[in-house]
Amino acid sequence: MRANMEARKAATPEATEQRKKLRRSIAAKTYEFNAHGVEMNQRYVSSAVVSDGTPMPAWTRDPELYYHPTTWPGAHLPHVWLQRDGRPVSTLDIAGKGRFTVLTGIGGEVWVDAARAAVERYRVPVEAYVIGPGREYEDLFGDWAEAREVGEAGCVLVRPDEYVAWRAQDAADAERRLLDVFGRILGRQARQMANAAE
Repeated sequence: MRANMEARKAATPEATEQRKKLRRSIAAKTYEFNAHGVEMNQRYVSSAVVSDGTPMPAWTRDPELYYHPTTWPGAHLPHVWLQRDGRPVSTLDIAGKGRFTVLTGIGGEVWVDAARAAVERYRVPVEAYVIGPGREYEDLFGDWAEAREVGEAGCVLVRPDEYVAWRAQDAADAERRLLDVFGRILGRQARQMANAAE
């Protein structure tokens, strides 16, 4: 084996071919060891996801190898570094953990009130955070502004498993819209309609 490894150093046609084969073998292993897309690109449609009317984003690179972050409902919440109290905090650290999470920006404070209304009505844990300058969570480099794919006053609703349940581009009629979405996700509306029909 050592002799074989030493042979690849030579300036010969055989060693050139050996180096080429070695590079191809290493590149092939990328799919085995560095395939972030396989781990993070799951997107799905279910009754626990409410569409915002946009089509599923197209893959721009190999979806098995490369992670394509998106807040499209049904996709995993993207990791973005934020800052809190001078320390870096990932979006994945503030979402999940057995509760729903509402993420909004400056001008979207009504989503925080809407989240409280959802807690009262549906008795589920919901946290809401405003991300921006001078807020508890700051987007120092604008990475969240790029990743969120909604307006600054819009919101991204994240399920307890860190998958995006729904998103809104703006804050218009926030409480009604969020309560409606929670009713759909939790299956409460279907039950209420069935009870009303009886």
